[in-house]
Amino acid sequence: MNSVWALLASIALIRTTLYNYLPEKLRLYISARFEEWTRRFNTDETMVFKDYQSSKMNQLFQAANLYLGESLPTISIPRVTVEKTENVRNLTFSMEKNTEMIDVYENIPMKWKYFSDYSQGMSKHEISWYELSFHKEYKSLVTNCYLPYILERANKIKERNRVVQLHTAARDFWTPKPVIIQHPMTFETLAMDGNLKKELVEDLDRFMNSKEYYQQIGKVWKRGYLLYGPPGTGKSSLIAAMANHLNFDIYNLNLSAVSSDFVLQNLLLSTANRSILVIEDIDCSIKLQNRESGIELPIKYQQQNKVTLSGLLNFFDGILSCCGEGKILVATTNYKDRIDRALLRAGRMDMHIYLTYCTFSAFKQLALRYLEISDHSLFHHIEKLLPKVKVSPAEVAGELMKTRDPKASTEGLIKHLEEKMATLKLVPSTIHLFHRHQIAKSINLQYHFLWHVMELVWTM
Repeated sequence: MNSVWALLASIALIRTTLYNYLPEKLRLYISARFEEWTRRFNTDETMVFKDYQSSKMNQLFQAANLYLGESLPTISIPRVTVEKTENVRNLTFSMEKNTEMIDVYENIPMKWKYFSDYSQGMSKHEISWYELSFHKEYKSLVTNCYLPYILERANKIKERNRVVQLHTAARDFWTPKPVIIQHPMTFETLAMDGNLKKELVEDLDRFMNSKEYYQQIGKVWKRGYLLYGPPGTGKSSLIAAMANHLNFDIYNLNLSAVSSDFVLQNLLLSTANRSILVIEDIDCSIKLQNRESGIELPIKYQQQNKVTLSGLLNFFDGILSCCGEGKILVATTNYKDRIDRALLRAGRMDMHIYLTYCTFSAFKQLALRYLEISDHSLFHHIEKLLPKVKVSPAEVAGELMKTRDPKASTEGLIKHLEEKMATLKLVPSTIHLFHRHQIAKSINLQYHFLWHVMELVWTM
C-alpha cells in the first residue's frame, strides 16, 4: 500500500515539475491527450439541465422537475421538499440540494442529481440544475426517446395538477390575476338528457385525442359548441362541467364591452392553448351586422359598437384561428334563430346542443344525486307531469333539496308541478277574455266611426 502512495506522489511531483518547465503549448497538448486517455476508461456520460431564472425558461429543467417529483413519493430518498400552492390540485415533491435518485427507463438506470448554488457578483441569485448520468452507449436512446418521454409526461402532469381558472376581460385586456374556479359541477352530477350527455362527452374526448388527426387532414385543432335553449336550463352548469372534465381554463368574453375588432383580435390571441372561450348571449351582447342583408346599422350605433361580424368570423375560421391549439369556443343563446347563419356553420359551431326544460331522464339523475334513489312509486306520476309543465332542472333540484326524505321530497315536487300546471291552465282563459274585450272594443269603435260618417253625409 505504501508503494502505491509513493508512486502517486512521484507522478504528482513529476507532473508539477514538467508543468513548470515545459512550454505552454506543449503543456496544453499533454493535458488534452491525458484527458482523452482517461475518458477511454470512463463509461458514463452526463447531461446538464440548467434553470436560467429568467424569461428564457428551460423547458427540459421544468419537465425534469415535474417528472422526477411524481416519482419521489414512491422511492426511498433521504430528504424531499413538499409543497402545496393554490395554483395546483395536489402536493408537489422535489429533490433537496445535492441529492440523487435513480430512474429506470426501458430497464436502463438513469442517475439524476440535483444541485443548487448562488451566482457570484453584485446581484446574487440562486442557480439550480439537474445532472443526468447514464452509460454512454445509451446516448442515442436518451436523446431520441427518454427526453421526449419526459417532456410528454411532464405536460400531462402539469395539465392534471393545475386548477381551473376564470379569466375575464376588463379595459381591452384579460385581468392579470384570474379567479380560481371551485365549481363542483361535473358530468356525473349534471342533470341533462342521458343520451345527449353521452354524445357530448364522447365528442369532447374524441376531440382531445385527435390532435395528430387534425394535423394530418390540415385543419386547425379547435372545436366550437353552441348551447341554446330557454333560460335556466343549465348552460352555465354545462360549461363548468366541460371545464372540469377537460381541466381547461375559462375565458369569459362579453362582446358588448369590446371596443373594436382590433381589441377583439388581441384578446383572442392572448387566450392560452387548451382553454375554453365563452361568449354568453351572443345574440344580444352586440348587434352583429348580417353581411348578406345589405342593411347597414345607423352611424350612431356603429360608433358605439365597432366589433363586426367579420371580425368575429375571422376568429372562427380566419387567419386568427390558426394561432394556438386545443382551443374550444362555447357560445350561448336563448334564441338560436336570432344568430346570423354565418356563425352557425360547421367549422365555427361544430355541435349545436339544445338544452330544454327538465326531462324525466334528467329528473332521475337529480333524484339519484339528491335523494340517493333510482326508483320510487311516485316516479310514474312525475313522468306524466314533466312533459306538460315547463320547469328547469335547477327548479326541480330546488324542490328536491327542501327535504332529504324521498317520499316527502317527491310529493313536494308533484305538488309544485301540479300548481304550476294549474296556473298555466288559467292563462289561456285570461287571454281569451282579453281578446274578447279587445274585439268588442274594436267593434264599438268601428260602429261609432260609421255613425259619424253617416251623420256627416246626411248633413251634406
